[in-house]
Amino acid sequence: MNRWVSNYGDWQFGVYLDGLTGKRPALPMSYAELERQAEAAMSAEMWSYVAGGAGDERTQRANVRAFEGWGLVPRMLAAAAERDVSVELFGRRLATPLLLAPVGVIGLCSEDGHGDLACARVAAATGVPMVASTLSQDPMEAVAAEFGDTPGWFQLYPPADRELCESLVRRAEAAGFAAIVVTLDTLTLGWRPGTWRWRASRS
Repeated sequence: MNRWVSNYGDWQFGVYLDGLTGKRPALPMSYAELERQAEAAMSAEMWSYVAGGAGDERTQRANVRAFEGWGLVPRMLAAAAERDVSVELFGRRLATPLLLAPVGVIGLCSEDGHGDLACARVAAATGVPMVASTLSQDPMEAVAAEFGDTPGWFQLYPPADRELCESLVRRAEAAGFAAIVVTLDTLTLGWRPGTWRWRASRS
């Protein structure tokens, strides 16, 4: 069960009730507004990387369109007074079917440069497992120490050096990560014209 609210409907109802007294939510209520605030908070260079994609960004747009094709179908009169969206994965019961995906530059996205640690704390507070990136700004051991009872996974970009690869796996195991997520697509970086356009405009 979600550690923030026992029932999403109760939380939503509370937002509406607060609105009647003029109290506004602390966080944006739409993805578009959240994106606008993130862009305003980040440097132009960081935003060009985080929001941009490879090539002409066609795949990025296609992913958004594909995701928009999904929806939620409510089940009425199902006697679901208590919400339970937990799932069992690898022999462990998780509060939700969600994971915090690995983001290699998330450390640089926070003002203090420790976004990996902040994300791990969010994982601990919500019970949503985090997949920590190989490219985190903080040592994996420091990130894992923030998980509390929430399982953490380590994303491994396997380097060509087998000894280095083995070292990363051993460190992840020793730090307490519950799983290794092998990623194979970033040893050769994507071609990102948007990032280079930004750099050219600054020179």
